[in-house]
Amino acid sequence: MKNNLTLCALVAALSYLACATGAIADAPKPPSGPAEGNRGEISAPAEAPMTFDSLINPDWTGWSDRAVAYGMNPKKVPLPFMFNATLSTDSTIVVRGENTFKKRWGLHVFEGYARDCRSRITMILNKHVEEGLPVAELYYYAAGYGQGLKAYNWFRIGSDVPYHSFLFGRDRAVFYGNIEMRNLLGLASIGAADLRDTFPDKAERAAIAAQFDKTHSPADYETKKDYDHARSGESYKEELKWVRKEAVKNAADGSLFYDSDIGAVVVKVRGKWMKLPVEPLGNDYPHNAPPAAP
Repeated sequence: MKNNLTLCALVAALSYLACATGAIADAPKPPSGPAEGNRGEISAPAEAPMTFDSLINPDWTGWSDRAVAYGMNPKKVPLPFMFNATLSTDSTIVVRGENTFKKRWGLHVFEGYARDCRSRITMILNKHVEEGLPVAELYYYAAGYGQGLKAYNWFRIGSDVPYHSFLFGRDRAVFYGNIEMRNLLGLASIGAADLRDTFPDKAERAAIAAQFDKTHSPADYETKKDYDHARSGESYKEELKWVRKEAVKNAADGSLFYDSDIGAVVVKVRGKWMKLPVEPLGNDYPHNAPPAAP
């Protein structure tokens, strides 16, 4: 009897889902053409055994919550489904990237919210290009909005034990654990040209953006959004100089960097920067040998 009831319940649930899916399928769909923020419709779901489609409703009351609407276009984004239960799978959860208009800012593939329902863990893909390659970014965003110095909380990796493991923030990392290097340790190479005394203000950021516009074109980027991110990155380079200056000024004893102006490694000892003594190894040192001719 119990098995029959379970089977009936399963059939009823599947029937309901089929009816709901059919009703939703008749609703207006997002544009399938190359609309702004959409790099092409994904083709895989058309072959899937079951799909769930939502509705577009810019008048939905949920859009009044900034945590929901922030970075979304209510005229394009289907209403979210809410699952009031644990999601468990023995397979892989995949977030496809083609329909960028369905993601916050077109880039977020994961968000996990804290108890305040504002601060969140976020994972984004290809928002920026640095050191010649696209970047995947993972961070703990604070309850405020913006990109300021206090906009990010600590992201701990390794464990949930306080004062252990490794903390990462916006401009600082704290490693409580032992660091075992399996390759070279590169010290920061810093000279006077790499530092600045003031944080770049709004006028200076605008001037940097204007200069970028003179030397770059949106046609060189896949989307206007990619161009805008690259443009804003130029002012963050100047901001980095201020962050670096503050780090040098407030460094704790034992801090190291390579001073490119004097050509020496310096260390902070009892509140003062001092030059580390070095001695030449000579040309017979194997790693000083000139590179072999091609």
